[in-house]
Amino acid sequence: MKNLVYALAICLLIAGCEKYESGNINQDPVRKRQLNGSEMILKQNLDKAARIVADVIQNESVIQEMAVLSDETRTFYSLSFKDLMDETKSISGSFKNLREKFLDGCASSGSKGGWNDLASYLAKNDCYIYCPYPSSFYPKGTISFTVAAHPIDNDIENTGYRFEGKKMKEVKVNEEYADKNQVILIMPKDEDNDDLIGLEIKDTPASKGDPVYEVRIGKVRCANYCGGLFEGELELRVTRGYPDFNLTTEEIKATFSTAIPIKYPKDYAKAAKNNWTVHSNGGWYNVFIPWDSNWRTTKIQQCILVYEYDQVDEASISATVGYKKDDLSPALTVTGKTTYRGDFLGLSEWDRDWFYATNTYPGPYDEVKDGLTVRKTCPELKLTTPARTIY
Repeated sequence: MKNLVYALAICLLIAGCEKYESGNINQDPVRKRQLNGSEMILKQNLDKAARIVADVIQNESVIQEMAVLSDETRTFYSLSFKDLMDETKSISGSFKNLREKFLDGCASSGSKGGWNDLASYLAKNDCYIYCPYPSSFYPKGTISFTVAAHPIDNDIENTGYRFEGKKMKEVKVNEEYADKNQVILIMPKDEDNDDLIGLEIKDTPASKGDPVYEVRIGKVRCANYCGGLFEGELELRVTRGYPDFNLTTEEIKATFSTAIPIKYPKDYAKAAKNNWTVHSNGGWYNVFIPWDSNWRTTKIQQCILVYEYDQVDEASISATVGYKKDDLSPALTVTGKTTYRGDFLGLSEWDRDWFYATNTYPGPYDEVKDGLTVRKTCPELKLTTPARTIY
């Protein structure tokens, strides 16, 4: 009788291992920060969701729905659990099978309650499904995905799950892994944009009838991931430093505008980093937003600061700007300081005469994009600056 019990136990163990197999993961040292209680719960729930999604996307109807996020012509690459679970949202209808299978997975894993506790938690905490790179980055016909959750304690790597036959295997997922394998990431809520809170500083209006010299950021190319695979979209910030002249006291000070936010897609960063010319427009992302609504002739020198926002300690940097009231007045310069949080992507001081002389008339060694001279704040960050004069 005892032998029979042992035999049954072994059979059950083998059956339980049929679907899941732990692989040999090379645990290279990655700096990980200490998590608090709520962060540990978040980490665990994201990992549970990753296992369920890895399982349900084996269903053909679900993988067809997921193609919307990974297709070369995709118009979006993330899906929030809040929208997925809300059947009144039009987008939810496009992922009907994913929603049903995911809820079934939550139920079978022991998550109970309204919509199942796990699904409810993910929706209430603004978690989402994210496909960083489109299928065109991989060999034609590749339809399998590895699913990994954001590790929370770092943004470099985490354990991911993929199926080989009928077995789910553990693999180490990072940027290098995603170079060769399609990945889907289960992500936490994006960081709050605390740096964008505040009033935007605007220049004094021009006199009636004066020409307006508008300068825009046309396209941006960033060949820097600014973090690991789990960094997600790059949250670029562009700030302008300009001279603020007091007509009463005739004193000048340097002022920095509120940062301009640019959500730069991850696939564009990979295309730029690899110097691809076809995928993701070679990394050139169309922005076309005002950088200076009126670069008057009096502002003889301004500066541009670019960084990728992250919730880290503030850093400070200084730059020099210049002002010249009129042709008969002396040029005045002043150095000002500003702060930023995140990865520094360069600061450049632009002389107005030089800028306009070269913007559409590049020199023999200048890079050109769409007929415009390419500007650089660092070797990895390039942009175009279309300008026009409005009368």
